[in-house]
Amino acid sequence: MNIALVVHDLHERGGHSLYTKVLADGLSARHEVAVFANRFEPPDGARWRRERVRALRGSALACVQTFPLGLRARASALGDYEIRHAQGYCGGRPNVVTAHICVAAYLDSLRSATARHRLSLQLMAAAEGRFYRRYEGRVIAVSHRVARELRERYGASAKMSIVPHGVEAARFGGENRERQRADVRRQIGVRDDQTLALYVGDLAKAHTSLKELAEAAPDVQFAFATYSRAYRLNGPNVRVLPPTGELERYYAAADAFVFPTTCDAFGMVLLEAMASGLAVFSSDRAGAAELIDAGRDGFVTPLDEWVESTAARLRDPSLLRETGRAAAETARLHDWPSVVGAVERIYEEVAAA
Repeated sequence: MNIALVVHDLHERGGHSLYTKVLADGLSARHEVAVFANRFEPPDGARWRRERVRALRGSALACVQTFPLGLRARASALGDYEIRHAQGYCGGRPNVVTAHICVAAYLDSLRSATARHRLSLQLMAAAEGRFYRRYEGRVIAVSHRVARELRERYGASAKMSIVPHGVEAARFGGENRERQRADVRRQIGVRDDQTLALYVGDLAKAHTSLKELAEAAPDVQFAFATYSRAYRLNGPNVRVLPPTGELERYYAAADAFVFPTTCDAFGMVLLEAMASGLAVFSSDRAGAAELIDAGRDGFVTPLDEWVESTAARLRDPSLLRETGRAAAETARLHDWPSVVGAVERIYEEVAAA
């Protein structure tokens, strides 16, 4: 097959960009693959071709609105590909789309947002809704949650397959964990005998519950790795860490992973934490929580019960260790090669049709 992957930007820092990079690398071993994007981080030894799409970069909204115009200018080149796989609403005429998020559902979940940010999301949701209402190709949803939201919010009627994101299990487990654990704990001032709970991500979706948890469990140390600057979480047991491209070091230092998100279509950090052997404590609003066998390899709790339930369990070191071991086993079942294989099978169905 000849395959065109369409994405706004291509990099390895997570989300739909990492997903596209993994697909391009995996599929190009057997197929002709090109990636159509506005920005690329230089790949090392890539077997696939880069095709640049013009777009304005003043804001996320500007890129979303102008990328389809740039894609229209590449319509002739795109039309040569048997599979045209877009990452969400990108414009063009895809016959496969991976839905990484439902913007309308995310917008409704925000407890606080500036008027400008809310307006930007409203415009994105309107464009996304128009696309899915008209779209008749194949949809790959990263969770049952996303598939349900597309149907309920936008009236999407296209055929959908559920293929969760994957994880590079070897990166987050492995032999370096104990050395990294000691190094990072020493750097952030956490003793080896203290329980450390980690959060990674946007504080806009979790800051209220995280603050309440830190106050409810004063004997537990907390580390929040985030790029968010609008929220000040203070306390003697709280550390705010800078974002890093080596998240495996933060996971290695922790005993548990806390994720009280108000809305996450998937939440790749949840699967990464499981691969790192951490007991995970998720709200029921994360798509990746669908992969957890609650009580065995992690815990999934309604948001209004999450703080009390999580605070009690964080005080049980043996529970954290046993749950973390089971979590690592589960994560190994969701490696990236299995995702590439599942997507490839969907391509074969689309091509045959």
